[in-house]
Amino acid sequence: MRPFAHDFMSEALQKLAACGPNENGATRPVLLRVLTDLFVMRQSHTDDEIRQFAEIASRVVDDASPDEILHVAGALWDNPDAPVEVVDRLVARGGPGALLLLAKCRHVSTLSIDSAASLGLPAAAAAVAQRADLDATMVKTLAMRGEPEVLRALAANEAAPLGADALNVLVDHGREDSGVAALLCQRLPHRPEVAGLFLSATSRQRAMMLASAKRAAGDEAPVTGWADASQTPAARRIEAAALDRDSDALHAALAEACDCDPALMSAIIADPGGEPLAIALRAVGMSPVVATRIFLFADPEISHSFGKVSMLTRLAASTSQEVAGQILRAMIGTPARAARGQHVPVLDPSARPVPGRTAASARVTELRRSTQDTLKRIQAR
Repeated sequence: MRPFAHDFMSEALQKLAACGPNENGATRPVLLRVLTDLFVMRQSHTDDEIRQFAEIASRVVDDASPDEILHVAGALWDNPDAPVEVVDRLVARGGPGALLLLAKCRHVSTLSIDSAASLGLPAAAAAVAQRADLDATMVKTLAMRGEPEVLRALAANEAAPLGADALNVLVDHGREDSGVAALLCQRLPHRPEVAGLFLSATSRQRAMMLASAKRAAGDEAPVTGWADASQTPAARRIEAAALDRDSDALHAALAEACDCDPALMSAIIADPGGEPLAIALRAVGMSPVVATRIFLFADPEISHSFGKVSMLTRLAASTSQEVAGQILRAMIGTPARAARGQHVPVLDPSARPVPGRTAASARVTELRRSTQDTLKRIQAR
């Protein structure tokens, strides 16, 4: 047997542990640092050595300064023989050392972790949220606290298993926190819950979200519908506002048609990529042809780029109204409604012009002809 007490410095350490602090109160903190350094110098320890280290260290932890606690925590967090009772005493002291142990040390007791996650200060819960050994129950507990620092830590922890409840909380927070949104879009673009952050995603991530939604809906094939069908009154108002370059009318008409907050619709229309606008237009039943005309008269960053107009046209042509509606509802934050049959008139000889829209309808008819060449080039690509 090679007890720790038989080490060449053990007698001196025992004497230091037995005596009280000097007039400056420095003896015991120094002992904790020295004792810990000696402990971690060895690659392995017997049970007696671990027990003796725990007995001595536990008697001096309460006298240690925050700097000493941090030093000891840094030495013990990845040591395979770190005694649980010493680690828990260090955690109870709080401060940076405790946060380091809560985040990384696998010898923190379950009781200490649960207490920090459920009842601890936000900083302690955020430290727990960084652990690599979290289970779904602990993740949900942490997410339901709702503090920004805890949610950011969970979003950044790729090892954290995010169930639907926890992910919904993170997505809701991500609507206001760009950092959380970017992390979730990067990690989980295939999860349906993350489609709620469509506005925060990159073009590549948006494509992945759409592909996942199409697979889930069984919508693999491109959507037909290039025939320029008659539009609903709401669709005609949207198109006329876009062609008139009436920004206020366009925002109001789309917000009303999509049943969403005007501020969100402003963000959708202003998005430089254009994909959110394409989704909104398809969700309200706009045909790809009409959607393309709106792209051509939208913000110059879109309308002046043939490549963007072409990409958005393909997106509109390959996305069904059902899938677009799912993405739009996710962006708005409303639950999916049961699918209902919808009558869309194609030819209606008895239809009358909408009052006050005669001039706008004439402009629409005239401009339809002017966009045919553009549409042909886009379809040919």
